Amino acid sequence: MLTYINLMTPDDTSDRSSTVSSVTLTSETAFLLQTYLRTVATWMDLMDHTCTYQLSIPRFALSSPLLFHGICAFTAKHLALANNCTNRYWDPVAQAHYGSALRLLIHALNSHDHSHALTATILLSSYEIVAALGSEHHRRHFLGLTMLIKHHGITARSTGIDGANFWVYVRHEIAIALGNGQSLVLNPEDWNVFWEEGERREDVLGNRVLWILARVINLVYGADGQTEAGRVERQRFLNELEEWRASLSDTFVGVPYGDADEDGFRKVYFGVTAAAAAAFWYHVVHILLYTEPTLQDPSYKPLIQDQAMRITNIAISNFPDSVKVFGTHGLFFAAKHINGLTRKARIWNIITDVEARLGYHTRNMVKKLQDLVEAGL
Repeated sequence: MLTYINLMTPDDTSDRSSTVSSVTLTSETAFLLQTYLRTVATWMDLMDHTCTYQLSIPRFALSSPLLFHGICAFTAKHLALANNCTNRYWDPVAQAHYGSALRLLIHALNSHDHSHALTATILLSSYEIVAALGSEHHRRHFLGLTMLIKHHGITARSTGIDGANFWVYVRHEIAIALGNGQSLVLNPEDWNVFWEEGERREDVLGNRVLWILARVINLVYGADGQTEAGRVERQRFLNELEEWRASLSDTFVGVPYGDADEDGFRKVYFGVTAAAAAAFWYHVVHILLYTEPTLQDPSYKPLIQDQAMRITNIAISNFPDSVKVFGTHGLFFAAKHINGLTRKARIWNIITDVEARLGYHTRNMVKKLQDLVEAGL
């Protein structure tokens, strides 16, 4: 079990060169490092135009055994689970690197040198998410990750690797909160956000949507979720969403193309991946405000259907895997609330395909959706 002791005065946790001896590179580990760059690293950089996990983290991989094994573990686990688990060769490889990274992480956390500890914890947490979100290992690592974030004072205003790690952590938090129907551990009011007037970067604006989403999650699954005060707050969030939308550039406007399919879905084009992800979650937040955990007003019913269709239109479109992986947690709500068994089944298949192709665990999500239908909910 991870222990977090001897934590010193908070300082800059941006990754530095490790004092531990360099790793030994083999053809297998070289393949994993190269595969990491074109696969799971892109998932991490979904809302990061500086591509920290693709450009900055790899610079330390050969000088830090902790990062080296963390990257290899995450990548090998992805390879073991992807493509319907057809290549089981990578599973023991992933486990071996995971064990090595875990031992090094425990050592780092019990020493004065926390170099790479936050990044490594995120990599190991990601390893566990792709396998099974609710695992005990993941719960411990996530709580440890939260402790590191708080201890080192890392917030939305942090820069460099710390800043990138903060927003990856946020997405992990959101996935867990939505999956369990509960509030976030790290209160969004404590994120220390700052949004510059006239901001045009799609990744920054996308992170702003995640900040709104996190606060909405805390409202709908919190103590005021079903109160009159909560209803007033829901309307305030709807207004805030429209204020955010009004400030956007044309890159956030999806352009439909092709004909609608037999279920009425139609693909859309966004020129920037982060803009597509932001638009996707903008629609998800509306559904949460309209009907989670229960329908707030009958007049919302047609609006819910419209939002569910828009979410699915993005999900069926040709976007990178990074959008599809994190998007499964929002697509759940489109499937839950959309009318018609055929459309529901269509979305189930989209979610199932993410696990089949990419190895990202979704089967529990699909089972929950199917159980809701069987229960008549």
